[in-house]
Amino acid sequence: MKTRCKFTRGLMVVLIGAILVVASSLPAVSKTYRWQPSSWAPSGVSWDSIAYVSDYVKRMSNGRLILKPSAPGAIVPVSEQLDAVGMGVMQANFIWPGYFPGQLPVGFTHGDCMAVPKSIAEMRYLYEEYEDGRIMKILREEYAKHGVHLVGNVYWTLDNLIVSKKPIRGIDDIKGLKFRSSELIALQLAKLGAGTIWTPANEIYTMLSTGGVDAITYSHAADMVDMGFHEVTKYWIKYPTAVGPAADAFIVNLKTWNSLPDDLKAILESACEIATARNKFEAELTIAKAWDLVEGKGIEVIEWSEEDARKLSEMASEVVPEKYFKDPAFKEVFEITQKWAVEKGYWEKK
Repeated sequence: MKTRCKFTRGLMVVLIGAILVVASSLPAVSKTYRWQPSSWAPSGVSWDSIAYVSDYVKRMSNGRLILKPSAPGAIVPVSEQLDAVGMGVMQANFIWPGYFPGQLPVGFTHGDCMAVPKSIAEMRYLYEEYEDGRIMKILREEYAKHGVHLVGNVYWTLDNLIVSKKPIRGIDDIKGLKFRSSELIALQLAKLGAGTIWTPANEIYTMLSTGGVDAITYSHAADMVDMGFHEVTKYWIKYPTAVGPAADAFIVNLKTWNSLPDDLKAILESACEIATARNKFEAELTIAKAWDLVEGKGIEVIEWSEEDARKLSEMASEVVPEKYFKDPAFKEVFEITQKWAVEKGYWEKK
């Protein structure tokens, strides 16, 4: 009997040891992250790309990171998205940096880089490779001060248009009109005698339809059509575009980012590449169709003279408020951009 008990106890020890060995070789139970990122636009190419990215992230992470896009303003107003991520109210967002220069001075130039690059390739090179990618390093340092990590830029074809209820056939027709516009182009328009106001993208249609503004600057023709702006405007300026390429900032709460395993960080970083590629492809595919549609709807398509186009372009570097230059990070970004723009021949050396 004693022999049998000893045998039983020995067998139990062996079994427990085997279980411990097997358990130690298994991966730890993975945490599932569930985020509800938003954007600044409720429809269009950039908005659709968030759903595309969400599916990509879910599949690549094997369901460990689930992004469920939330409509702009559904959780917090667009103007509070940066703080919402910093405070952990939202874990991630695809923000338009130009909405936050009051809190984040580098945001003034982050989204469009002074309207200087002419293509996504140029913009990406300036941010991520020129001067050893110094601009991206500065941006990440500045975003971190607000409790967020800048995962990367999601580049897109902005081709920022002016569309209006009144004809704007040249730079002289801007004076006296009321515009909905964002920071840089708004300053250019103001210098030309326009009144300007900013509203979130989801309020633009109402502003146009009720006469709150005469004209707007916004994204490319495809996004304009998706937003229905051809229903409440009569004139679209096809040339010049106020800004060519642009960049949204994909941000994640800093503490959350630091807690992520390296493989999930890599997936989120690659998601920026995926979104950029999709944005470029979809823009090329849809913009031409959108122009055909608006012309068929009776919209008058306007092209300015080369002289007026040049005047508008040159004004971008002239209207930066002096207050931004008091911020060392903004000043350095501007100087790097200026050096590159002079080398490219886009700005004159001063």
